[in-house]
Amino acid sequence: MKKLLLLLLTMPLIAAGCTQKQTSQAEATATGEYIAESEAADGVQRMHEYNFTDTVSVDGRQYIYCLHREASDSLPAVVDDEGRRFADNVYTLSIMSGGQEFFHRSFTKAAFASHLSEDFRQQGILDGMMFDPSLPGLTFAVSVSMPESDMMEPMLLRVDRQGGIAIERDERSDADLDDSGDEEGV
Repeated sequence: MKKLLLLLLTMPLIAAGCTQKQTSQAEATATGEYIAESEAADGVQRMHEYNFTDTVSVDGRQYIYCLHREASDSLPAVVDDEGRRFADNVYTLSIMSGGQEFFHRSFTKAAFASHLSEDFRQQGILDGMMFDPSLPGLTFAVSVSMPESDMMEPMLLRVDRQGGIAIERDERSDADLDDSGDEEGV
């Protein structure tokens, strides 16, 4: 009951702090769908805007996190081998605990560049970020992918209780990932 009351009291704060622009359910997608190329007047394909908020328990403490993704026209467009142009994305991650926001930061592909191969630095886009409950702490799985393909380089973003971050390559095998999907909680 206390959790529900806390969630109900903090949701307006999260909604105000985490969303810069309201999007409809159809616009918010986590599947990596692109706005139709014909809709892009400049010929640059963009992923749909995405907002996601969830509550997680880590080491007995409740956290509310919000992820916001939007295509950025201020970043250089990525051009694939076929000459198609794609906008890169910016992810903003906000985390609250005890009713206070202790982490708020925007990420571009540049934040992960030292962990990427040259091909992915040049032709990849930042296309995924999600909380990973199979790992300890506030750990987020991040992916930089070649647009409209299944080729990606995975990373892990860890946020500590003081708001510091650590980034590393995700070296888990597909078998490790399949096994970890069965676990609940952190």
